[in-house]
Formats: sequence, C-alpha cells, structure tokens
Amino acid sequence: MITLVILAIGISAATALALAMTRHHEQCYGRNAAARRQPVRRRLEGWGLILIAAGLAVFTDGWGRGLVLVAGVVGLAAPLAAGLFAWRPAWAGRVIAAGWLAVVAGLCGLVFGFA
Repeated sequence: MITLVILAIGISAATALALAMTRHHEQCYGRNAAARRQPVRRRLEGWGLILIAAGLAVFTDGWGRGLVLVAGVVGLAAPLAAGLFAWRPAWAGRVIAAGWLAVVAGLCGLVFGFA
C-alpha cells in the first residue's frame, strides 16, 4: 500500500520538476503564462515531494530498504512523467495535485496504521 503511495508521490515530484523547465511549462500553460517565479516554486515542490516520499519509505521500511525503494520509485516515475507530457501535458497540474493528496493519504496511513 505505501509503495503505491510513494509511487504516486514520485510521479507527482517528477512532473513538478519537469514543469520547472521552460519548455514543459510553455507546453502546459502556453507562452504567455506568467512563469517568472514558477520554476523555483516547481523545483521546491518537486524536491519537497521526493523528501516526503523518502521520509515515508524510511519510516515504514527502515533506512536500507526505504532509500532503495525511493531511488527505484523516482527512477520509474521519471519516464512516466515524460509519457504524461507526451500524452496529456494539460494534466500536469492535476497530477501534481494528486501527489499532494497521496502525501495526505500516506500520512494518514502512518497515523492510523494502514501502512
């Protein structure tokens, strides 16, 4: 269960990091979109999501397996995010929002013992 949550968070993080690039930002929101502070915000969001996923993985599986799990999930999430930009670039914002919902689900799972 927690592995799927970490995968959702990883996909969301990879999508946020991709949106930090001007090319993908213009692909999603157009050239006229205000993108002045967007790359910094998206980078912080992406790396923050990766850190949260690492925290969840380490808390549930320990340092050894948790870090390996996060490295594998982030490695798997990057091609999935690239596929998202090839298939439906307009959904990138929704995927990032779903990642934050996965963070809430993962934290609730830890608190209530679902993990």
